[in-house]
Amino acid sequence: MSFFSWIANTRNKKEDKEEDKSIDKKNIVSQIRDDNVKEGKKIVKLFKQTDRQGFIKENCELILESNLQIEEARMEYQAVTSYLTDMQRIDMIPMEERESLEDAARRIITLTKDRNKFQHKNSKITDQQYRHFERYETIIPKELPDMKENERYQGIIQSDLKRLEIEKISIEDKKDDIISKQGFLKGIAMTLSFIVMMLFCVFGALWYYKKVSMQVPFLLTVLMSMIFALYIFMESRKNHYDLKIIQMKQNRAILLINKVSIRSVNNRNSLEYAYSKFMVKNHEELKSLWEEYVKAKDEAKRYNSNTELLEFYHNEIINELKKFGVNDAEVWIYQPNAILDDKEMVEVRHRLNIRRQKLRERIDTNNKQKETAMNAIQTTMKMYPECEEEANSILDRYRIEL
Repeated sequence: MSFFSWIANTRNKKEDKEEDKSIDKKNIVSQIRDDNVKEGKKIVKLFKQTDRQGFIKENCELILESNLQIEEARMEYQAVTSYLTDMQRIDMIPMEERESLEDAARRIITLTKDRNKFQHKNSKITDQQYRHFERYETIIPKELPDMKENERYQGIIQSDLKRLEIEKISIEDKKDDIISKQGFLKGIAMTLSFIVMMLFCVFGALWYYKKVSMQVPFLLTVLMSMIFALYIFMESRKNHYDLKIIQMKQNRAILLINKVSIRSVNNRNSLEYAYSKFMVKNHEELKSLWEEYVKAKDEAKRYNSNTELLEFYHNEIINELKKFGVNDAEVWIYQPNAILDDKEMVEVRHRLNIRRQKLRERIDTNNKQKETAMNAIQTTMKMYPECEEEANSILDRYRIEL
């Protein structure tokens, strides 16, 4: 009885000391955990200093990447907004001053149709697609390999996410097994304690009533109890160590999943925007249409007798539009139908609004990612005040202000 009491007292004293030393940190961690649970975030425990450094650096890199994505999206957003502003200015042109503009647009449509009759014979590309590709003629050759690489990269990311999720589930299963083993050991300890107490009672009763010597059974019982206690202690210690290792692996898996998920979102947003911009479903469709466009373009070079007339009316449209303050007047020589047809103008405006909406979503997504990364750094600095100075140094290195 004295042996188990000594173990219990020692354990209680140790737990009291640890609780007193860590009470402030527990309060901070508890508060952060509550906030994160409300927001649906996962708690990451960073036991080592190197883990904390790596975590802060990774979030700094995510912030820089988000800033780059936001800047690119804002530049494209300004260009799209400029197009929409030009459309409003065209709509406001008085009817009596539209005659020269509309005449030039009709001439361009007629000349373009004459040229396209032969150019697009047996071609898979439509007139609308041809004009659209002509507008992005210098961009598409660069976009084709980028789109192919992004699609390949998206497949790799999805494969990595599946692998990480499987690994995470495996780690959680191992963790559950260890917890189950620990509960089993606890049950053995309680059962053993009960059996020993019962044996001691039996030995005491035999000695008291029968005057039988119980010294040997008593010692054997004590020895057996010590052997089982040692086994339980060693197994419990091993389980605690394994649980710590599992927790570290779980934290690493969560970090990787979060990082890969953010890259997946950014890459998918870039792909979706490119698909919308070129009005295709995937790289293969863009490649096929581009090849058709190149063929048509090559044939068109042999039939350029009306080039001078087209150039004249192109300049006519540009000069007329600039009179009314249209900034990107050159764009409209590729879509003269919109000047003549209100439905076509509405369709062009609708496409531009969709592009602008996607850009807004892209900016919002990256702003949220940036905010999440900053909150993660601030949370880490709160949870581990000892790393605050080093965290500030890393932030200065990346030129980031929280």
